[in-house]
Amino acid sequence: MVSDGEVFTSQERGVKPLLFLLKEKKEFLKGASVADKVIGKAAALLMVLGEIKEVHTLIISEPAIKVFEKHNIPCFYDKKVTRIVNRTGDGLCPMETLCLDVENPQEAFERITSL
Repeated sequence: MVSDGEVFTSQERGVKPLLFLLKEKKEFLKGASVADKVIGKAAALLMVLGEIKEVHTLIISEPAIKVFEKHNIPCFYDKKVTRIVNRTGDGLCPMETLCLDVENPQEAFERITSL
């Protein structure tokens, strides 16, 4: 992620880096350009909550694209998928499943942080 010339990277998986920034450095996200390998709906909602400017990703789910479109956030990707699968490949990503019926970014944050 890049914000005002400052770069943030993380080796953490999933939505953990976004949760860290939202809790500890929310101002960093505002207006940031975000790049990630995979983005599902949960991550998209968290990025909207952080008020990012744009996102670039290799793989994105259709629900995540709809979130970015609804909030007028430019989204650039290599591959669109129906849903994000879990790390073992035998089901849906738990975060994607948790937020599938959520439209409000704050509600998504609350659901994810209550786990």
